[in-house]
Amino acid sequence: MSSKYDIPEATPNGIKIGNRVIGWSGAVKQFDGPRFDSRPSEGLRWLACIMDAFASGWVALGVRKELILWRWLVATVFINEERDRNGTIDIPNESGGVDTAVIYSGKKGDLSIYPGPLRFSLANHVESIAIEKYGVEKGSMMALRMYQNMVIADPEDGFRMSPFGREGLEMLHDDYIGMIKTSGMPEMPVMH
Repeated sequence: MSSKYDIPEATPNGIKIGNRVIGWSGAVKQFDGPRFDSRPSEGLRWLACIMDAFASGWVALGVRKELILWRWLVATVFINEERDRNGTIDIPNESGGVDTAVIYSGKKGDLSIYPGPLRFSLANHVESIAIEKYGVEKGSMMALRMYQNMVIADPEDGFRMSPFGREGLEMLHDDYIGMIKTSGMPEMPVMH
């Protein structure tokens, strides 16, 4: 159960949680990592604070920070919808424990999906391709508009995937499943 001290609050200097204030840049960076992967509701509350601050003129985000926020939102909404549709599965991890994955069930089969890899995939397949083709400024703006078109703000149900967004992410996952069936699992990159 949350206390009033756990509830994030937008202030001119950042997000206030209890007696602590996290600056706006630091708050946005949290959406690029795993902080909200198992706590999407907390992430949505932080996102609301950031958007309130933006509307109040307390923070100027810029396209780079907006890409981080919208990428997180798209991944979170898709993961939540897939969890509601298909459930979860426990997958053994390399530490000897288990990770809970959401099940994606598509045209070519099933796949366990996680927020972090989905955000990484979006950055590679949406942002990187747009930037490579159109340059940093124009490509970043195109990627941002694409993310914004992938979700719909529904007054009754909150955010949900748009038909465009659902089609794009289903295509991405189905292509990946097809690649796995054809070529096998890709090897993990070697860290030196």
